[in-house]
Amino acid sequence: MWAGVGTALIVAVVIWRESRSLGGEPPPWAEPLVERDLDAIMPDTLRVLVLRDPLSWEERPQAITGLEFELLERFARVVKVPLLAIPVEHPDSMLMELQRGRGDVIAAQCTDRKDQREWFAFTSGYTEVRPVLARLRMELPATKQASVKAEDRPDAVATSLWSPFIGADYHLNGPPHIAPAASNATPDDMLMGIVLGTLSATVLTDAGAAHEAECFPIVEFVPLKGNERELSFMLRRNAPQLLQRFNTWLADEHEKEARAKLIDSYTGRVVQPGPLKARRGIPVYGDSISPYDAFFRQHAKGLGWDWELLCVMAWKESRFDSTVTSHSGAEGIMQLMPRTSAKLGLDSSMAMDDNIRVAARYLSRLDTLWMRAVTDREQRLRFVLASYNAGPGHVIDAQRLAQHLGLDPKKWEGNVERAILLLAKPRYYMRPELKNGFCKGNQVFYYVRDVVTLYHKLRARRVPDR
Repeated sequence: MWAGVGTALIVAVVIWRESRSLGGEPPPWAEPLVERDLDAIMPDTLRVLVLRDPLSWEERPQAITGLEFELLERFARVVKVPLLAIPVEHPDSMLMELQRGRGDVIAAQCTDRKDQREWFAFTSGYTEVRPVLARLRMELPATKQASVKAEDRPDAVATSLWSPFIGADYHLNGPPHIAPAASNATPDDMLMGIVLGTLSATVLTDAGAAHEAECFPIVEFVPLKGNERELSFMLRRNAPQLLQRFNTWLADEHEKEARAKLIDSYTGRVVQPGPLKARRGIPVYGDSISPYDAFFRQHAKGLGWDWELLCVMAWKESRFDSTVTSHSGAEGIMQLMPRTSAKLGLDSSMAMDDNIRVAARYLSRLDTLWMRAVTDREQRLRFVLASYNAGPGHVIDAQRLAQHLGLDPKKWEGNVERAILLLAKPRYYMRPELKNGFCKGNQVFYYVRDVVTLYHKLRARRVPDR
């Protein structure tokens, strides 16, 4: 239903703008259709129309988060009124829903736009944002779904209709010139399109980029030259009491300090992603890679991969330090969880030899687990490594999600590795067919790429046995 409403409203906007220039009728949301100000809200509920976005409103298991929603929770406590979030699937339909009284305030990263100021009221700004270009990193190929490559069409930059920067022109440090094209998808949808390779580039806020950059190492975020915008909340024009109460609250010094801390907890700075392949190899002296080569050689027999794989994993996991215990409880040179070792009949905290033996046995079981689903041995290695790092349940979820999204569930690079990144997003890991919940997919992404790269480097240096 909402898809039809959103489409109809976009058409209405276009028709109204054309007719407006010819002296035509105002838009359908030109006037409030209810009388409902703070005096009517106080004995009832403050109803908030929210955009599904991590900086506006987001459902998580047993929790509701979102920067704007948390700000409004603070406001509701101050005015002592219950708060109700009403998600709206298409942001364009929010205008009519506000005027109809279904909601009292819009929380959708709004800005005081000239084309809306005549019809709506805006609170004072609660923070400033700047434009950032999000695009797939140039080292990565686009997926087969991508119809346009950013480097081929620098003007093909889609921007959400509810972006603070809609309708503006931006520049990188020099060419190319960015002329955004409008889309009714949410900013979060646009970013997911970049991750999946179905969209070449989009303009986001620096706040959104900072919130998401760590989770998505395949996306680069490039600052654009353009004026900052103040984010506000949108109200009906006939709610002056509510507007005044909002602005008084936003101006309060104590609230400014608390708000700054909350905003920083969601945004901070844009984290620059690391290299997509390990640049530094393992220090090798002579024919020896580590003091434990004999153990690696012994326990790799029958594994199906050369002994250097165990060596690289030990380097990646612990830097060959058998005394390390991670914050999650993983132990030993191979950083095995005690419950994994117990299932294999061994104690992971025992001697070095046992720790490596448990790891080799676990790899063998994972190889068997994936043998039917991923028949190509080189590809299966990636699924095995991902399962070692995150647990097979998360990798199975990522494979299911990849298939649902039109990616190849039997290929890791560019396919399942992208899906596992999405398991950091509630909109994906809360899907009913995915059983294992949240996964910090960026760690899995780097782990697989680093181990595979270093493994092939070590194999290349070895002189074949004569």
